Amino acid sequence: MYKLALFIIHTVFCLNNSSAQVPINSQNEEVHTTFSYAYIHVEGKFWSNKLRVDVDLGDSDKQIDEGKKLSQILTNKKSYAAVLNYMSKLGYELVNTIDLTDNRDGSGGTSGIVYIMKKAE
Repeated sequence: MYKLALFIIHTVFCLNNSSAQVPINSQNEEVHTTFSYAYIHVEGKFWSNKLRVDVDLGDSDKQIDEGKKLSQILTNKKSYAAVLNYMSKLGYELVNTIDLTDNRDGSGGTSGIVYIMKKAE
């Protein structure tokens, strides 16, 4: 009988604690956030420590023009981090990086990096 009473009290406390974590007046509102993505190809210039940057924001005329402007601004930077910092100031967040490798005459290495970034609209 003592074990049964202890089991019932323990069960009541566990159920009470688990139900206390759910807010009573919670509203189930769905928030749909749309993102715009940027595909940024960064590679070193031949015989230089400066970078060549190509920014692809999409297919519309506005996106193409904005991508060309960003490409001109970011080209000739000397640091990969400078490219990321500039895009971060514009509200973009890094999603993924892809390293581009090249293999010539048996020796290979990284020929560039692609940043995939997103920005909430």
